[in-house]
Amino acid sequence: MSAFQLTDEIWIHVFGFLSVRDKLSVRLSCTCFKRLIDYWTLWKDSVVVLKKFELYDSHFWKTLRQRKTKSIVVQKANAKGLRHIVTELPWISSVTLAQCSDGKALAELGALKHLEKLVIRQCCCRSLTSSLLSLRQLTHLCLCEVQKASVSEISAATSQLVKLTSLHYHEDKNPIFKPVLHGMLRRLPKLKHLSLRLGPKYGILPDDYFCPTKACGRPGVSPDSEFGLSSLELLNCYDPCLSPVAFEPLSSLTKLTVHYKQWCDDPTLCRLTKWLQGLRVLSELKISLGYPLGFYAKSIPRTVRHLSLMGVKADLKVVRIMAEQVPDLLHLHLDLCCHDICNIIKEIPQMFPKLEILKVRHQNVPASVFLQLQHLPRLQQLVILDAPQGPSPTVQDLKQKLDDQTNNKIHVLHSNSKDQTTCSCGFN
Repeated sequence: MSAFQLTDEIWIHVFGFLSVRDKLSVRLSCTCFKRLIDYWTLWKDSVVVLKKFELYDSHFWKTLRQRKTKSIVVQKANAKGLRHIVTELPWISSVTLAQCSDGKALAELGALKHLEKLVIRQCCCRSLTSSLLSLRQLTHLCLCEVQKASVSEISAATSQLVKLTSLHYHEDKNPIFKPVLHGMLRRLPKLKHLSLRLGPKYGILPDDYFCPTKACGRPGVSPDSEFGLSSLELLNCYDPCLSPVAFEPLSSLTKLTVHYKQWCDDPTLCRLTKWLQGLRVLSELKISLGYPLGFYAKSIPRTVRHLSLMGVKADLKVVRIMAEQVPDLLHLHLDLCCHDICNIIKEIPQMFPKLEILKVRHQNVPASVFLQLQHLPRLQQLVILDAPQGPSPTVQDLKQKLDDQTNNKIHVLHSNSKDQTTCSCGFN
């Protein structure tokens, strides 16, 4: 039977297993596949990066309409370009402006009635706050390196976006101090995720920095009884910016990310141990740089199911201690700063037997050691962190061996490029 006798539905199902690069290659093969590859369900999670609007013709926009593109990144925003987006793709739900100095461009965003997520980096427009007021349907807002708008102006505008569930404020030169933060949190009842980029200008923050309610500190009243945050991200973190008791009002946190500014080997400065001890329902923890794992391994809550350690100093002995603390770990991103990574990888099946997703580096690890990961009975996905541009022959050979020995049970991926719809300050 000819391949073209298969139904469109079958082909679309098959194409759904392809990478973006492979989809584009197949698209060039014939007009039939070109039509099928552009079917919208194959691109529902895709992000289109727009650089120079003058290069895009009517066929380009027609393709985006066929794919029902909902997420775009604009490298340099201008009013004419955003007006084109409003006309061609009025259903856009996510916009990232990598650079914006045109106040009229921001005004165009108000016409996007389905816009839910807005990321603005390197913005020097005085009209920023007035433009935000026309986007009251936003649920996710990220502001990074914002100039010509004061904290009070940003706070006043943001407080009107009562549908916000996620707020990222990454401007360490204009810090949000306690009164302003508390005022914002009281006015955003649906806010669940908060991300802040700290810095020297924040100084040493008060104990109740994260406690906007009058209930904080009152006997018999749960400190988080009126506080809805479930996820917190701290970037450029350093001690002693936050006190050891700063997280007491956040006992209901389920996700915590702490990205330290640098390494520190002084245990007397480490606040993380105390923070973790009070987070009894934490399910996801991400730590970058900062203190050696040994300082806080025993403090990681047993409820954690997703753990990421990036650039953290550790050795096999400490990782064993951590494994005893989180026996039910499902997802592990392990990118440690250590000398015995081979021994750690070799013991991962014994230390974390319930793993379903593992992200780890392959560099300097013999294939025979890496193949020990096949003994993880529940492993579904293995991500190679040091192959961002595609698999090397060594990685390809390793993948083939894993496929053969596990009967294709483990899906081997290469580390994805950074999510371009997020702020460049954070990490995935």
